[in-house]
Amino acid sequence: MIKKLLLFFLTSSTCMTYAQTFSTGTQVLKDDLSVNIETNATTTTLTLTGPSNAWFAVGFDDNATNMFSSTDVFRTDGTTITDARTVGNQLPPADPSQDWSLTSNTVSGSVRTIIATRANNTGDSNDFVFSNSAGSMAVIWAYGASTTYGYHGGVNRGATTLGVTLGVENLEVLDFKTYPNPSADIVTIQLINDFEEANVSLYDFSGRLVREKSINSFDNGINLEGLGSGIYLMKVRSEDKLGVRRIIKK
Repeated sequence: MIKKLLLFFLTSSTCMTYAQTFSTGTQVLKDDLSVNIETNATTTTLTLTGPSNAWFAVGFDDNATNMFSSTDVFRTDGTTITDARTVGNQLPPADPSQDWSLTSNTVSGSVRTIIATRANNTGDSNDFVFSNSAGSMAVIWAYGASTTYGYHGGVNRGATTLGVTLGVENLEVLDFKTYPNPSADIVTIQLINDFEEANVSLYDFSGRLVREKSINSFDNGINLEGLGSGIYLMKVRSEDKLGVRRIIKK
């Protein structure tokens, strides 16, 4: 079952205005191959993870069902990224216009993470138009046995549908403090402007909601007991303000 996950972002204590953003959340396609697609008013950000020693690719369509149906494809051999389009049972050839810009290419253990951006609508008829709205998106995916492009076999390709959900509304920044951080059990939330109450949501790295609670000046802690060690994102909303902090569970 495809999970519709909420968009996450990291923030510091500096003030900023949140822009409306939409996301598929991190979706596992196959083994260590996963994708996250985020859009704002003008830009799409693709985060694609896969084997560090192999090529992998993902394609976008309104109703993709196979690898050969004229689908907009993003592929990488681990060194370069290529904006391409399927034309049949062959390596998708590169588009004349290369519209993706590589943001980062990092390896952790056996997993490579590629982050790239482009305009939602490039004006290129070969490119899929990403919609900055909630809905669904069909994707195809494939990966190989090495960084040399070649036939991927039936088990190393597939198609699925991703849910696109609202990530962040247009809200002003809510300033708050948390302590202790890291913590093994209770984290206290202190609202700087002393709002009477706020809603606290805690998410794991994959976007799954793991805790939710309403707080006030008399009850302003959230319990982390039972959660695994690691980094979580805490979202605190009060009235028309929203704040986010990273929380470390010991």
